[in-house]
Formats: sequence, C-alpha cells, structure tokens
Amino acid sequence: MKKATLIIWVIIFGVIALLIFQNQAFFLNNQSLRINLGITEAYHTPELPIAILVLLFFLTGIVIAYLFSLSARIKARRTIKKLNTTLASHNAEVTGLKRELDSLKGIETPTDTEDTQKLAGDGLAGDQAAATQATATGTFSIGSKADESTDDPGNSENPDSPDIPEETKDEAR
Repeated sequence: MKKATLIIWVIIFGVIALLIFQNQAFFLNNQSLRINLGITEAYHTPELPIAILVLLFFLTGIVIAYLFSLSARIKARRTIKKLNTTLASHNAEVTGLKRELDSLKGIETPTDTEDTQKLAGDGLAGDQAAATQATATGTFSIGSKADESTDDPGNSENPDSPDIPEETKDEAR
C-alpha cells in the first residue's frame, strides 16, 4: 500500500512539474491581485510571479484543511484514549475471571470419576421409576429420593450427606 501511495504522489508531482515546465512564460509572468471588499479602497497586492501565487493558494488550502480536520483529530484521540482505558479494564477483568475459573476448576475437579459413575449406577439401577424420572427431568438422585429436587442440599452426590444411607456412603468411599 505504501508503494502505491508513493507512485500516486510521484505521478501527481510529475504532472504538475510538466505543466509548469511547458508553461514557463505564463507562470513566470508577474501579476498583481486586487481585493475590493466594498467598504474601503481596493487593495492591490505587490506584483508576484503567478507560480508564487499558485503556491501561496495551495499552501493556504493545506492550512485550512488541517484546521478543519483538527477538531475531528482531537475527538478521535480522545475516543482512542477512552477505548484503550476500557480495553485495559476489560482485559484486567478477563484475567481475574480466568484466575478465578482456574482456581475453581482446581477445587471442584473430581479426583476419581469411577467412584462417581459407580455411585450413579447403583442408585438408579435398583429403582426403575426413579431412573425414568431422572431421565425425563434431567436430574440425578440417589436411593429413593428421586422425586425431590436436586437443588436440595441433602439430595446431592456428596457421600458425607446426612440423607444418604450408610451402605451407599461406604460404597462411595
């Protein structure tokens, strides 16, 4: 992209140089400008070559364009700073949440999945109605407490729970 921009600028300046070179007599001719605002006498500029006048008008246009774009540049800079601040805070929040997730994964990760599967199989295999209800509702229960909610703390997979029969607790250990 930089090469394309450079080539375009070289072409533009080449055309301008060719125009000036082929019309040297016109551009080197001295000319005076007159400014009449209607409230005072007309003002005549000193006689200058037309090439200098064209250059002055070109530079004046660049300055005016810069001034018009200045407010947009200031607003854009302010927006960029605000967005960078927001991005930094969001990155910090994501990092904190990742740390929290990693710490929770380390605490809640079961150490032996075979015991959990064995406990699940033993609790549901003996009671066909409980198995049907557990499949239909998407819940998991142990023993004959299949019709209670799994949100109940006594109805959990924890082998140390007081509502689980002793023989089931011994199997889980």
